[in-house]
Amino acid sequence: MRKPIAFGLTLCAVASAFAGCNSTPPRTGCPEGTRYVKSQCLAANAVRLNSVGFLPERRKQATFGGDDGAFSVRDAATGDEVLSGTAEGPRSNTDTSEQVFVADFSELDAPGEYYIETADGRSTTFAVGTGALDRALDAAMLGMLGQRCGESVAFEYDEQNYLHQACHMDPASLSRVGEGLKDDTGGWHDAGDYGKYTLPGAFAVALLLQAYEHFPEMLTDREFEMPERGGDTPDILDEARVEVEWLLKVQLEDGSFAHKVTAQNFEGELMPEQDRQTRFFISTSTPSTGSATAALALASRLLEPFDAEFAAACLEAAERGHEFLSAHPEHINADQSGIVTGSYGDQSDVDERLWALAELWETTGEETYLDALEEMIPEVGVRGTFGWPDSANLGFSTYAFSERPGRDDALVETLRWDLQLAGRNLVRASQGHGYGRGFESYYWGTNGTIALMSHNLIAAHRVAADTEALDALTAQIDFLLGRNFDGRSYVTGVGVDGPMHPHHRPSTNDAAYDPWPGLLVGGPGPEGNADGAGPVATTYADTQANYYDNEVTVYWNAALIYALVAAISTQGDTSAACQPDCLNPPDGGTGGAGGAGGAGG
Repeated sequence: MRKPIAFGLTLCAVASAFAGCNSTPPRTGCPEGTRYVKSQCLAANAVRLNSVGFLPERRKQATFGGDDGAFSVRDAATGDEVLSGTAEGPRSNTDTSEQVFVADFSELDAPGEYYIETADGRSTTFAVGTGALDRALDAAMLGMLGQRCGESVAFEYDEQNYLHQACHMDPASLSRVGEGLKDDTGGWHDAGDYGKYTLPGAFAVALLLQAYEHFPEMLTDREFEMPERGGDTPDILDEARVEVEWLLKVQLEDGSFAHKVTAQNFEGELMPEQDRQTRFFISTSTPSTGSATAALALASRLLEPFDAEFAAACLEAAERGHEFLSAHPEHINADQSGIVTGSYGDQSDVDERLWALAELWETTGEETYLDALEEMIPEVGVRGTFGWPDSANLGFSTYAFSERPGRDDALVETLRWDLQLAGRNLVRASQGHGYGRGFESYYWGTNGTIALMSHNLIAAHRVAADTEALDALTAQIDFLLGRNFDGRSYVTGVGVDGPMHPHHRPSTNDAAYDPWPGLLVGGPGPEGNADGAGPVATTYADTQANYYDNEVTVYWNAALIYALVAAISTQGDTSAACQPDCLNPPDGGTGGAGGAGGAGG
């Protein structure tokens, strides 16, 4: 039986340290030192925590400044104290140049709504419960639905209606790769613009597919708001199929995949159905072909129980993609001359080739794929953080946890240890950071990298039943939902003070007051800090023009979805923290995990 969804849940923010504010103050009438958030005047950054909620069995932490580490946790309905303590600190948090206290209230596991009070103010209200993150997951999936192209999209969220009409229905020009026109309808708009890009799109859809593959117990019957809701196919696979079908359409006659389909220039400020520019198929690249090949092979095995004919078409396309890669061992860049939309350049295709082999082998069991894969694995190190330009970890996970026979046992053991080490490095970094962030680098889209850390942390947990990895995973979610320097959620429509002005054309140009919900913005980065005022981590600005900080993308959203699915699915696991002996490398262990890899954007 399908499980119901609950879109009506709204967590009410509780006002802190304010005077002269009624229940519905004007948006510009809050006293000095406070800010307007969800009809209330909140003390600015008094206590920074996940403003949505916490899972009962996972670690719960909050961050605050000041001179006094004392804190209390109070029931939001009664004001009664349910827990008190003294926060650890003050500690130096280097990337924000602050002295902060870190309060741990993990023993709070009773379902309910609470707030934290300190000498300097109090937090917003947050929930504790097994369903505390469900609304965030539902919203993040709406974020993907809203990016659909080639069909009308309409839904309601928080009593507002969101709508765009069918868009980009005309076939795109093949003039840059051949002659004529070719259908490319469907798929997802990549980001705040209306381009459709093969390399990051395939990466994004693979994260949805792997979320289902890794956590089928949760997702098989989980319903999301979408037109296909309630059918035989799990809803998350229905959403993934939207992009998979588009990938099939951008395969070229030689088996390669177009690098992207976009207009010559970025669109103006308009809704997608108003964009009438001529769109072009841009010539292939080997990274795009490798990524699409991998995603289609993965889709084939997951969709086969629900649509065998479509799954066979996906596999046939993936095998043609591999044939092109085999015939072209050299790295090929797309010819994007004269096209000024997102380039998505990738200077190495080794990771995409490895990932493609892993998915083809797992889907077919063919030894030729396995032999080539096992020859490549020792030459490509596990990445500590990664993203669309560096997708080898997706392939490593498929190989390391496969149940197919025939793998090299020593290689499997070494790879699993490397994956575990990569996860443990993130655990240590999270534990040492004042906001639980798993690394201190900042570049365009690091919030997406924060979300994607969940993939490495789940791999580490799968190797060693390491609940500290699960706590580090939820710490990254906490960061994205409010436990950060800004004390605000970085996801539209979710948590307290979410972005109101994302770099997202539908949000700017539709009739709704609030932006489209469930979109993860990129977060503070050096490009958005042109004046150099203060540490990069402290310079986030919620402005539409600031695409450096406030862009959105489907692959960041897909990473957030994977993180939320992983956290919700493993919340009951209280097995054990990793002990020192679980980090002993196997004979021949490389110790090569933990590099940053190609995590950018």
